[in-house]
Amino acid sequence: MQSILIVDDNSEILDILDYHLSKKGYLVYKAINSNEALKYFKNNHFSVIILDVMMEDEDGFSLCEKIREVSMVPILFLTAKSSEDDMVKGLLCGGDDYMIKPFSSKELLARVFALSRRENANRQLSGIRIHNLFIDKNINKVTVNNIKVGLTDIEYKILFYLISNRGNSVSVKEIFENVWGEKFILSSNNTVVVHIKNIRKKLQAIDSEFEYIHTVWGKGYVVY
Repeated sequence: MQSILIVDDNSEILDILDYHLSKKGYLVYKAINSNEALKYFKNNHFSVIILDVMMEDEDGFSLCEKIREVSMVPILFLTAKSSEDDMVKGLLCGGDDYMIKPFSSKELLARVFALSRRENANRQLSGIRIHNLFIDKNINKVTVNNIKVGLTDIEYKILFYLISNRGNSVSVKEIFENVWGEKFILSSNNTVVVHIKNIRKKLQAIDSEFEYIHTVWGKGYVVY
């Protein structure tokens, strides 16, 4: 099920959008301000974010820029600000689409569907998804819940190797020889173990509820 985040300080608008999107099968998260939106954003993966501009704590343009620092999730501005300058500002700060209130629910649903379809197609072509983790193979980038994971080059290669062998346990020896490209010796074991520990720590710092790398005692590691 695809998830949509709606950010608007008008609870009536939130409820209307929730009603229409839920009927189409989307899982809807509602945020009344930017602080609440960022909490949802950091802990979930969204196919589309619908974003108001005028809010009490922070305007939507600033929130969009913050999201764009770590994610390219499609953002649809839905706002009463109708000037050409506002539309241009919304698109230049990172928005993918711009709709003006009052709005047609049919048109909004069509735009959300188009954005989510494009996002899914792009991700299928460029990367691999496991739960909330996404690997963009084109730029060697890993994100969890749309947040970039700061992996070293070796850590990225280890994680990519494990995911490429998804469902199969991989020994420490296999990891070392395939990632480092060197012959495995006794001291190599600790090298791999330490790197796996660091990868887990970085992933869990963003998503502590899901275990991405499992230990298979006596065999090695596996990603499911």
